[in-house]
Amino acid sequence: MSERIAITVLTALGALLGHHGGDYLAQDDCMSAHKQHRTGQGRRELALHASTYAAAQAVTKWAFYRTAGVRVPWLAQLTGVVAEGVVHAVIDDGRLLARFAAIPGRQRDEHGARIGRQKRFHGLADHGVNGRALMDQAVHHQVQIPVGVAVTTAVAALIAR
Repeated sequence: MSERIAITVLTALGALLGHHGGDYLAQDDCMSAHKQHRTGQGRRELALHASTYAAAQAVTKWAFYRTAGVRVPWLAQLTGVVAEGVVHAVIDDGRLLARFAAIPGRQRDEHGARIGRQKRFHGLADHGVNGRALMDQAVHHQVQIPVGVAVTTAVAALIAR
């Protein structure tokens, strides 16, 4: 297996397996409760959550690289983790996800007006595991993790030249 493929696979595995530790175990109730508030405290909690999430991801990925005996340049690891942390913060801010859910779909309300294609699912419940939480996780897996993998692999390839 080539070094580039190994880095891609190990980064993806480390990101996927480290995701829940960073998103659930490292995030405390204060971060969770305030990170979507448009206040100073909300921005601090969002930044703190993105930072602790990125740290959890970095440790998990490093453990995978180390276990497999694959050397990934520290700059590649750092840029990948920073990219994931930034994308994670944008997703967890919540505004883009709400806008995505509101994109007009095929359904219509009782007055015949088109409604957001996932607006009902997004607002399914106000507590616990709800539509918004499931959409949030889908975007982390579908967008954020691939961004981190691509950045890590690309920077490692550039350094190897």
